[in-house]
Amino acid sequence: MKTSLFGTKSAISTHFSTIGKESFQIGNKEEFTYRRMAIQAARHRLQKAAAFDKGGRGRKRKMKSLEHFNEKEKNYVDTKLHLYSRRLIELCVKAQAGTPLLVNQSNKEEIAKGDKFLLRNWGYYGLIEKIKYKAKMVGINIIIE
Repeated sequence: MKTSLFGTKSAISTHFSTIGKESFQIGNKEEFTYRRMAIQAARHRLQKAAAFDKGGRGRKRKMKSLEHFNEKEKNYVDTKLHLYSRRLIELCVKAQAGTPLLVNQSNKEEIAKGDKFLLRNWGYYGLIEKIKYKAKMVGINIIIE
């Protein structure tokens, strides 16, 4: 089985899996980055507004809402990575794939290193770790090229 996590145009375009001649969509870049950028923008607005907050009562109280947005973004990314990895492993189990092959991963890592936006907004290592973990749970070996 040949599995690709990402499309060919950029490292985080459409997430799809290919089994034989069929392709299965797992997620897409627009959905992932749109929500993440919205959370980042809200945090940034809140950070700018904090300069005009009433003084007193300490820094901790003023930073509490910023920490809330940091947690919200972290939870969103973690949830999406779990969802994408689960969908991929479920697809492998359904197709009775013995060993999924994640192709061109080193090329995608190089592309991500050159693109600061991509590097900041994509938890690539976390996704690979979740795929490995879930594959091990169901007894599937993963090969990463």
